[in-house]
Amino acid sequence: FNDTATTEIYTLSLHDALPIFTRLAQRLKIKKALGGSPFLLTVLWLIFAHIIDQGSRLSAARLAKRHAVKEVLGLDNVSAHDLYRALDWVADNQEIIEQKLFSLRKDAKPPQLFLYDVTSSYLEGKQNELADWGYNRDKKRSKKQIVIGLLTDETGDPVAIRVFRGNTGDPTSCLEQIRLLAEEFAVSEVTLVGDRGMIKQTQIDALNAKQFHY
Repeated sequence: FNDTATTEIYTLSLHDALPIFTRLAQRLKIKKALGGSPFLLTVLWLIFAHIIDQGSRLSAARLAKRHAVKEVLGLDNVSAHDLYRALDWVADNQEIIEQKLFSLRKDAKPPQLFLYDVTSSYLEGKQNELADWGYNRDKKRSKKQIVIGLLTDETGDPVAIRVFRGNTGDPTSCLEQIRLLAEEFAVSEVTLVGDRGMIKQTQIDALNAKQFHY
């Protein structure tokens, strides 16, 4: 393609993005999981903007001016303040939203196999309550970090995500996932898959106590 054709295709993709993402959010039960929250539409735009641009909240507010946000989502004059308020609401209701998504998608037959792994993300600033020194996977020796744990089902669909202090070891974060599966998602006959550095004797004992496998 020449530059003109590539630009036209990209513009067409952006033009079609909101209707497509809105249909996907409905098909994936995201809209239903968010319920009747006053932040529903703003949260949807946060998701869509991250897919389109992967920028900051301020850039998402600016991006809204280039899309039919009012016509498709019913949002008018989206500001960075509105987006941060929506993020606060999501943070306060994270477990409820995760449980709703899980039950809406898995009501017929809950999965029995779950996959879990962690990563880390280093920080440039110093004012983060979870920042700490730890095993830095980015090889940034002079940077504090946070640890992020992702739990998925057997197909790789996310079930839960948690952020831990930067000095949290893999086995410690694994215990939280066992608790989530047993208490928050109320699943049984579970097999949890992790590497040898994650599932040690303490974790094995916790799995056995819940009658889980590994």
